[in-house]
Amino acid sequence: GRAYNTQKLHRARVAMNMHTSSNASTDAASPPHTVRAAAEGLSMWKNILFSATGGVAGATAVYPLDMAKTQLQMDKAGKYTGLFDCFGKIAKAEGLGALYRGLPANVIGIMPEKTIKLAGNDFFRHMFKVDDPSVYPEGNIGLEGLSGGLAGACQIIVTTPMEITKIRMQMYSGEAVSQVTLLTNLVKEMGIAGMYQGTVSTFMRDVPFSIVYFSLYGIFRRKLVDEKGKISSTGALVASTGAGVVGASLSTPLDVIKTRLQAAVPEGVKPYKGWLPTVNRIAAEEGAMALWKGVGPRTIIISPLFGIALMVKETLARWFH
Repeated sequence: GRAYNTQKLHRARVAMNMHTSSNASTDAASPPHTVRAAAEGLSMWKNILFSATGGVAGATAVYPLDMAKTQLQMDKAGKYTGLFDCFGKIAKAEGLGALYRGLPANVIGIMPEKTIKLAGNDFFRHMFKVDDPSVYPEGNIGLEGLSGGLAGACQIIVTTPMEITKIRMQMYSGEAVSQVTLLTNLVKEMGIAGMYQGTVSTFMRDVPFSIVYFSLYGIFRRKLVDEKGKISSTGALVASTGAGVVGASLSTPLDVIKTRLQAAVPEGVKPYKGWLPTVNRIAAEEGAMALWKGVGPRTIIISPLFGIALMVKETLARWFH
């Protein structure tokens, strides 16, 4: 009887150890929680609407900074010593309303522009199965960058006329007229071809920026999702702002070149022509560091712009899923 009980106890221990080992193996093999894509479960129209709403919210919030950034990048004479000096001089000379000159035209353009960028990025991510955990359990930074870059390339059909209009309105210093009149006159003066002046420079800025930005946003987002794979509003703001800081600062020289090509130069100043000739001219006349003019304001603008835009989009997606 004693031998029988000993064997029985031994078998029970073996069975318990096997069960424990099986559970441990299962736990080790279990993948981490699935990260849900921002557009998962959203209809095309909701994705478009949420992308446009986020873009308008972000652009409106940072527009005075964008106004100052344009003035600083075009400042060859050293009129402004920095961002706050620029704010003060514009407000003193033209009133606080001047900091919002060109905003209505920018809002009209930002809706399709941000829709193409954000919804387009979601489209390409879906096409490349970037958010499919069965294909890429830990994401794929290369395909995330490619998705963002393709979305950035698609958006320039809207971005180029929007940017040139915004810059011309921001730099306007003639007689006081309504913004609608100013916009109408600019469109008549430039024509369709003129509205796409600087398309190459816009492409050269937006595609590299989008590659860097969306690659980093994907990394940061995966680190900040909850156990259900969703990201909070604060998490989306942190992830998108962090990605924006890096993307915006690194792409500043490309933005300076684009601004010089698209802005109306003062009377008596030779217009800028061509992407490489503009780089050489800036370096020769002002020094290579002039290509980094406005890096502070640009970083301060772009990081919260995209931070707010994606926070709003992710929040709306979570609320109305």
